[in-house]
Amino acid sequence: MSEETCVVVVDDHALLRRGVVRALALDDSIKVVAEGASAADAVELTRMYAPDLILLDISMPGNGIEAARAIRDLEVSTRVVMLTVSGDEDDVTHALEAGAVGYLLKGTDALDLITAVKSVKAGESFISPNLALRILSDDAQAKASPLAPLSEYEKRTLCLISEGLNNREIGEQLAVTEKMVQDNVTDIFRKLRARNRAEEALVVEQIWVGLQSRLKLH
Repeated sequence: MSEETCVVVVDDHALLRRGVVRALALDDSIKVVAEGASAADAVELTRMYAPDLILLDISMPGNGIEAARAIRDLEVSTRVVMLTVSGDEDDVTHALEAGAVGYLLKGTDALDLITAVKSVKAGESFISPNLALRILSDDAQAKASPLAPLSEYEKRTLCLISEGLNNREIGEQLAVTEKMVQDNVTDIFRKLRARNRAEEALVVEQIWVGLQSRLKLH
């Protein structure tokens, strides 16, 4: 039997919160130990339960990003994942700077939500794949010849990623090892983001790790 993962869900929209709880209940190894509706609730429930993971909305009373900062300062091992409607890159950046290790968009299906929780519990990071690719695409559009730094092999790999293939499947398509794919994708994300300001380096790293979490389906 797999180890139980204790989760707190905090969102001021009760119906959405209950939907998340029901989705997580589909996996017997995940237990929602408490629910809240504000940043203050998030901090207090973290103190009370020290859950493995807490899911936070951004647009709730007290602000979810501020709650993430406060939780980061507590002496607990709770990992923070944002679950929000906002796909704004600034919100992603601020959330990661506040200590979040995951960023999911509301509307994420139950399987992906469960996958994200398990990935984060395993010590990885997670960002909704579509959001990560859109951020990279938006960034690339601001540059001349955005794919120019990539080799043809890297462009093919990027296309396979956009089709939702995981590392093993990409390796099979390209007749290379999974480790070679992992190294190649690391280079792709580095190249596409290389011209951004230095302080965004952490965001680049988190986007890559999050995509790896999703693609490897841990």
